[in-house]
Amino acid sequence: MKIQLIHTSKKIIKGLYEIRKRWIPGVVVFFILFLCSNIMNFSLSYMGNTSEEVVQQIVQRFWWKIIYYTLKIFCAYLLIGGIIGALMSISLDAIASRWLFLREEWQRILVNVLLIVFFTLMVFVHQCIIYPQLFVDNFANHSPFFSRFLELCTDSINPIFPAAIIWSIVGISFGIAAIRVYRAFQEDIKSMAFRAYQVLKKYTKVSISVGITVIAGILVFFIRDELMYAYNPAHMNILILSSDALRPDHFSGNGYWRKTTPNIDQLMRESLQFRGVISALPRTFPAWVSLLMSQYPLTHDIKHMFPRSRERNLELPTAPRFLHRKGYYTAIISDYAGDIFPRIDLGFAEVYALTFNFDVFLAQMLIEKQTFLLPFLSNWIGDFFFPQLRGIAKFSHHEAVTEETLTAIRKARNRPFFITSFYSVTHFPYAVPYPYYAMYADPAYRGPYKYYKQVILKMGDAKQDVRYMDTEADKKQIVALYDGAIRVFDSEVGKILHYLEESGLKKNTIVIITSDHGENLFEKDLGMGHGEHLKGMPSLEIPFILYSPHLKNDKGKTVHRFSSQIDIMPTVFDAARIPLPEFFHGSSLLQKKKWRDGEKVDAYFETGLWFDYDPESNLFFPHRRIVYPDVTGLLELDTSYRNELVIMQKFQNITNAAKHRGIIAGKYKLIYVPLSSGATFELYDQISDPLNERDLSKERKDVLQSMKKLFYDFIQEKSYGNLLVKDGFIFPAFSDPVF
Repeated sequence: MKIQLIHTSKKIIKGLYEIRKRWIPGVVVFFILFLCSNIMNFSLSYMGNTSEEVVQQIVQRFWWKIIYYTLKIFCAYLLIGGIIGALMSISLDAIASRWLFLREEWQRILVNVLLIVFFTLMVFVHQCIIYPQLFVDNFANHSPFFSRFLELCTDSINPIFPAAIIWSIVGISFGIAAIRVYRAFQEDIKSMAFRAYQVLKKYTKVSISVGITVIAGILVFFIRDELMYAYNPAHMNILILSSDALRPDHFSGNGYWRKTTPNIDQLMRESLQFRGVISALPRTFPAWVSLLMSQYPLTHDIKHMFPRSRERNLELPTAPRFLHRKGYYTAIISDYAGDIFPRIDLGFAEVYALTFNFDVFLAQMLIEKQTFLLPFLSNWIGDFFFPQLRGIAKFSHHEAVTEETLTAIRKARNRPFFITSFYSVTHFPYAVPYPYYAMYADPAYRGPYKYYKQVILKMGDAKQDVRYMDTEADKKQIVALYDGAIRVFDSEVGKILHYLEESGLKKNTIVIITSDHGENLFEKDLGMGHGEHLKGMPSLEIPFILYSPHLKNDKGKTVHRFSSQIDIMPTVFDAARIPLPEFFHGSSLLQKKKWRDGEKVDAYFETGLWFDYDPESNLFFPHRRIVYPDVTGLLELDTSYRNELVIMQKFQNITNAAKHRGIIAGKYKLIYVPLSSGATFELYDQISDPLNERDLSKERKDVLQSMKKLFYDFIQEKSYGNLLVKDGFIFPAFSDPVF
């Protein structure tokens, strides 16, 4: 048997050596594609921005990483080309020898090259239809012809057509290759099969035992969920299903005019919903810290997206850490918007998310430019060899988040679990795959946002880049993309809910639908995005749907009550009948309020960093700020700690002092707006004026004064001395200068 194996191995090596020339056409074709991709997109730019000074610094500091990633990409081209070339060549040889044509070697090589090009074109067309966002900047924007080609693919071709061609070619090629391998090793296979039969016959009892074990293993695989879980009604599972920038008023179950959330709507009919829940800070990082700690940024000190390492490397008291110590299995799963979770220890035992640092950012820039490689990487194989793909905003990994969520649930086994799944698909740039990018869009739309909301710059009269001005058609298209993204999230929620139902876990699991913040989508003068100002509700309100087997009398109810994001965890703990830890500052919304409207703060909120500054904007908020550099001038590379982007120390105080802050008490909303000339206030009736169009600060001075006192008292109480109030202005209490 050993001699036979050695002989067979030699034949395999010899066969691989003999077909080495079959790889060459594919390798040559993909080498040319590598050159084309990099000639078309040769720059170290991001979203169309290129700085010669920045590029020079990147090259000087990270030249070896640029070479490493480029070589890795180059090898991927050659490997894929070699495999495709070998398969096509073997199939072509078999057909040609059977039908006695293409007798000349050069003819076979030419036809083989044409087959490789045709197969690659079909893969490219298919991926252009499924993920057109990946091919806008690096392909369509280079030429009107390329742009029309992409539109032709997405508007006129059903992805089933190129997929059928691709799988037919793959099936035929692998089938022919398998037959040829079988014929080449037919005698060896028969000989080894006969020897195996003799061994099995000699050890009959052992063979039967192995067979029974295999059959039992297969049965266990199919009923593993029922065997894994030991249900304990005293310990409820907790599953948070969330998506970035999610607006509850865009749920069809809340009266929205599009059918965006059929699965969430069904869950709402079995759940208790709270409307009026306000994000503590509408940016992802501080919002999640606030939610999981049940504390405001005033207290936990994570105030923006780029905290320094000393602010993050603390053992923060959080809900997952508290539950983990009580025997819960805890995990967080996310894609690109969840890159915050590996950067801070929030107490999760398992973190399934990509760490964002400059190394990852550099790899993403180089990979995104590979026009003809991306079609072969947009799958689990690409994720395995290039994990940085998970962090590309134009390539949503919502299906991977769902699969990993189900894996985490299974991994919990007989322990109760606290699992948070955070999807990024509803976050800017709303890049969703087929068919969702066209589901709600106008088929006649031909503007720049056909596939996703990109940042568009154009050369102005002063030889400076200026922003493209969105038309009404553009705005409608952006909202359609956002609604398509909500539908994607809803479909993933449906898959998870179906699994909970089928596995029997739903009867012992609390399910929460929520988000980190909302999103402005061109309502009046609110602009779009989040965290730049505090007017209106679209960017501040988040969904909070609570399904619990214990809340049988509240099924299908909606409670309209202003409250805070920090109240979510206390409410969940209350529903799960878990005593609230002392570090929770929020309160359970299942308990009735014990104060009168306007007597106590219902919700506090503040802005994040100003990401950019446009003095030419016709919107209000760029002109009501203490101005500091945009995000490119605020950040530095922390080379001493994992090459992460962090805010410079010298800007810590001014960015904190420049924050807009607000409270809601009863029906009134107060917004504190610091300016270089001093502190100003805005007052709104949040019930009758949800978009905050009418400032009441001058006509309701009595309410303004009582709200201001409530606001300042709250700031001093919750900031624990880290903020000082002088002449109505809020100063950070640090030694570094503010201005």
